[in-house]
Amino acid sequence: MPAAPWLLRWEVLLLLLLVAVVVEPLFGSATWVTLVGVALIEVVVVAAILKSLNRTLHRGLGLVIVVGWFGTTLLALVTDGVQGMVAIFSGAMLVGALAVTFRNLMEREAGDYDALLGGIFGYVLLAMVWAMFYVQIERWHPGSIAFGEGAELWTSSIYFSLVTLTSLGYGDILPISPLARISAGIEAVGGVLYMAIMIGSIVGTYRQNES
Repeated sequence: MPAAPWLLRWEVLLLLLLVAVVVEPLFGSATWVTLVGVALIEVVVVAAILKSLNRTLHRGLGLVIVVGWFGTTLLALVTDGVQGMVAIFSGAMLVGALAVTFRNLMEREAGDYDALLGGIFGYVLLAMVWAMFYVQIERWHPGSIAFGEGAELWTSSIYFSLVTLTSLGYGDILPISPLARISAGIEAVGGVLYMAIMIGSIVGTYRQNES
């Protein structure tokens, strides 16, 4: 099998995703920082679609959704009238991220270093997309999530997503609205299922290679 282009390698995608996680905590919440973070996530999602989907039609649909999501997200930075649309696109992105990452885990034929990086990437990707979904829920209906006074929305959403996905549940940030509560519950269940499937898939392929 030919080597994948450098941008489609799991280690590169994981690195870009981690940069998107830390860019705002390091540089503040200025508009350009937000744009850089969103752009990095878009590049990562597009690359994940190209890497994980084989059919041209599926790739095309995925790219259309990503472009629409990115465009409406940028528009939401300058106007408050499109929050509902952005929330819908974020929901579509969430479903797409779930489908791509779980499909990659289920169809993997070799348990190796690349498989491990792909599994870690998928886990972090889910956390990031859920975080963006929480951001749009809060912007659409302020007060849906109790972040605390003076908290930075994006950084707090990433933190809330990570502790929810890993089922830590510290309780310092609370979902208030019904949509936020059910979303947090689904994320917690998804995180447990993902870990179970990832570990089972990797261990299973290792055993097949040894037999």
